[in-house]
Amino acid sequence: MKNLEKILDKYYWPEDPIIVGCSTGPDSMYLVYKILETKYAKNLVACYFNHKLRAEADQEELFIEALATQKWFKVEIASADIKAIKNSLYPSKWIEEVARIKRYAFFNAICNIYETNKVLTAHHLDDKIETFFFNLARGSKLTGLINMTEESGGIIRPLLNISKNEILAYLKTNTLEYKIDKTNNDTEITRNYLRHKIVPKFENINSNYKKNISNMMNYFEDVKQHLDQEVELFLEEQWIKIFNSEKYKINTLNIYGYFYISDFNNLSKLLQKEVIHHCFYISNNKSTIWISEANIEDIIKFINWKNNKTIKEIKELKMRKENEIIIF
Repeated sequence: MKNLEKILDKYYWPEDPIIVGCSTGPDSMYLVYKILETKYAKNLVACYFNHKLRAEADQEELFIEALATQKWFKVEIASADIKAIKNSLYPSKWIEEVARIKRYAFFNAICNIYETNKVLTAHHLDDKIETFFFNLARGSKLTGLINMTEESGGIIRPLLNISKNEILAYLKTNTLEYKIDKTNNDTEITRNYLRHKIVPKFENINSNYKKNISNMMNYFEDVKQHLDQEVELFLEEQWIKIFNSEKYKINTLNIYGYFYISDFNNLSKLLQKEVIHHCFYISNNKSTIWISEANIEDIIKFINWKNNKTIKEIKELKMRKENEIIIF
């Protein structure tokens, strides 16, 4: 792991508040304890969100408040009865997602109060690998397989190169207190099943599997960056080409872009797919989770159908054919 203080130096000025999402579990407490060893200790704001799903949560609130008083850092706490929200509005299988949405809404509110746009989370190497397999099973493309980078969308993850075992060893060696969420052992939850039943089996194949998978994900990130640049260049050139065309006068309001069908067909098969991924991604709140290979093939067929003035819709992606061009 790179020196934490050096990572913080990349993103923060000396007086900036350091907002940390803190569950009081080993990962987030490790991050809190490590920040307290840096020059940024006085800037720390630990944010605990009580989902009211476990009886132990109230004790966790008291624990982080007491530690904040002892170590002289700030703590912010909020709560929501997620179970009641689930019962009234959402099917039970979405409870984890509801909790996540509420938690990040709390983080955003704290950022507004402290006039910052950055939140530190304690995602580590094991989380990164677990999420890789989780998204792979759900049919995600490269964006989802990369899944976690050191910084994205105001979320900073300084622990991505450190394993869970290293975290636990540090806490044990230094006799540092943390809390355990027993629901993390519930293998009825898909992520927990992956964490406890599937991913550890790779140890039997190669003891260095974590490093190898992490290296592969870093490679994927390089590949994705290159493909994104090619796709963005293609769409930018198409925008200029069509915008300056005398033949097409398109109202650019409420559209993401457009391209000539002939130019699209001149791309490699891989870049054609990546263009469609990108169109879906920007139309669906920066997600490719719900687009399948079958969807992509359908869109390519639609693009080359002889029928004109037709529309293809997948989730929030809406493609319209206008003679020689596709508008989305």
